[in-house]
This record gives sequence, structure tokens and C-alpha cells, in this order.
Amino acid sequence: MSDRGRGGDPEVWTHWEVRRMNRAETSESPLRPRDLEEAAARLSEQADRLRSQLARTEEAASALRADCDLDAGDSGAKAMTLRELRTRAEADEALLERTVAALDRLRAGSFGICTRCGRPQGRERSLALPHTELCVVCAEEREAGPGG
Repeated sequence: MSDRGRGGDPEVWTHWEVRRMNRAETSESPLRPRDLEEAAARLSEQADRLRSQLARTEEAASALRADCDLDAGDSGAKAMTLRELRTRAEADEALLERTVAALDRLRAGSFGICTRCGRPQGRERSLALPHTELCVVCAEEREAGPGG
């Protein structure tokens, strides 16, 4: 955030504004072409793995739905297993969406840039979590929620 909205008075800056300014001053090294190649390979492998997992999860759910229930215990166990499969599939689908979006940012030349504030995410963060879209400061702000 800018200090103009606060009248430039450091006494009224929030904790998050101070952290943002401190991190901006100590920005990490930029991404190199080799880093982008590594990220592209990791993201592509991750997308392929997630697609395979989603296909296997759907096959397992279909087979489970097709299986006949012998008694109430079978019905309960089947329902619980289907819920677990659905939960796993939802998590995999969400990660796949973030992975594909990261690949799109890579192709567009905006990989490693925070989608919220527009600042570099930092080389280490971009390589450790290539599917992430936020810098550390914005991720912490999102986690803190309104009223932080």
C-alpha cells in the first residue's frame, strides 16, 4: 500500500504495510530462463499426474456405484467412500486449475508475478510452488482475512 493514503505518517501504517515495504526492499533474485524451463516441466508433469489421478478416481467411483449393496453396512461404507473420492477429486481439480493457470501465466510471460499486487513473487517461491499465484505478503493477507 502507498503511504499517500495515510498521509505519510509511519505511526498509522499497518503491520501488513510495513511487512510489504520491508519485503519489497529485500526482493529475491529474478527468474532465469532455466528457471522458467524447470517450472514449465514441473507444471506439465503435475498437470498430467493430476489428470491421471482424476481419471482413476472417476473409475473407482463408477465401479463403486455399479457394485450392488448386500446390506445397510455396505450402503454406509459405499456412501462414505464415495464422499472421500469426491473430496479427493475436488482437491485435485482445484490444484489442476491452478496448475493450468500457472502454465498460462508462463506462456503469457507473467509467471512469477503476484496476480494480486503485481510484484515479483520471488525466485524461491516461484520454483518451490510453481502453481501459486500470490506473493508471500498477499498470501498472508488472504489467510488473515478481513480485519486481519
